[in-house]
Amino acid sequence: MASYIFLHAMGSKQMVIQLFMSHTKLDKNFCDRFDIMAARVGVKVFRSEFEKIKSPAWRTIKKAMDASSAMFLLVGKELVKAQEASDEDPKAREEWKHTQNWIAYEIGLACERGIDVWVWCDGVTINFPVPYLNNYVLHGVGSVMRSVIELYSEGESVPLGVWGREVRCAYKRCKATYGLHSKVAIDGEVTCPTCLKTYTFPEGHLLHWKKTE
Repeated sequence: MASYIFLHAMGSKQMVIQLFMSHTKLDKNFCDRFDIMAARVGVKVFRSEFEKIKSPAWRTIKKAMDASSAMFLLVGKELVKAQEASDEDPKAREEWKHTQNWIAYEIGLACERGIDVWVWCDGVTINFPVPYLNNYVLHGVGSVMRSVIELYSEGESVPLGVWGREVRCAYKRCKATYGLHSKVAIDGEVTCPTCLKTYTFPEGHLLHWKKTE
């Protein structure tokens, strides 16, 4: 859990824009790379593991979400490993339940507020369901992430359907809809972050997109 504070100068005044990040501190490398990318565009980053959160923690999290313009769920290698370990190790299972409960709570808060919810994977396949999102990235912390951060630092947002990247899960019982901001090859497969089923893109996705990750 963490929130990202962007300071955007507006003449003599200063507008504070905050983004909320949901993550595990075990994915330190991924989070650090995000921090570096944010710093490159003049963004100040707040990460909860470096802060003292008073009990009950939910109040701090809700207050942070209320002040945020968007939520980012970073799905790194360690988060995926934690879910996998929970299938066999009782201790790991309890730790995963704790993590999953916080993720679910944070997504619920973001959904209630109607702000953007990003699921951003670090080149790994998500293996736990995310009930709501409106933006999905399969990999990359390069120019794509920088562009997204810059949008929010300028007070913009990335609503569903923007840039013509909207996709819908092919399974009738799911039909989750979100913007997919990653290239997919012809006949390439993507795991839906909501139902975890894999569906195919016969014609690919964003094949002519020139921006690199």
